[in-house]
Amino acid sequence: MRAKAIGFPILADNLVMEQRREPRFTVDQPVAVTLLGEREVRATATVKDASGRGLGLTLTHAVKLGTALKIEIEDAILLGEVVHCQPAEGGGYLIGVELHQALYTTAELRELAKEFVGELPTPVA
Repeated sequence: MRAKAIGFPILADNLVMEQRREPRFTVDQPVAVTLLGEREVRATATVKDASGRGLGLTLTHAVKLGTALKIEIEDAILLGEVVHCQPAEGGGYLIGVELHQALYTTAELRELAKEFVGELPTPVA
């Protein structure tokens, strides 16, 4: 089945569904998603399921396979790539995302950076 993805044709990749290496867990949590590329596009999505290697998101529009995504969820930033896109039951699209990088507890990271900067010696004038 073909769908329009922000100006690009795509094909749903059903093989990804059978190649999972880890169990998935149902989540149903809203997240902020940024489609990365020449023109960044921000959208709100819902995490439908998650595993250590990927996420299943629902979006109102299709996304081209291979599109890089930044996903902001609670106090974490996840970077990944769209590996499948297919129409979802009830409307929208189910987007499969393979995760490549994750930065967790960004609030703790900010605090550590403040502590580190505070430990630097004061320059002598």
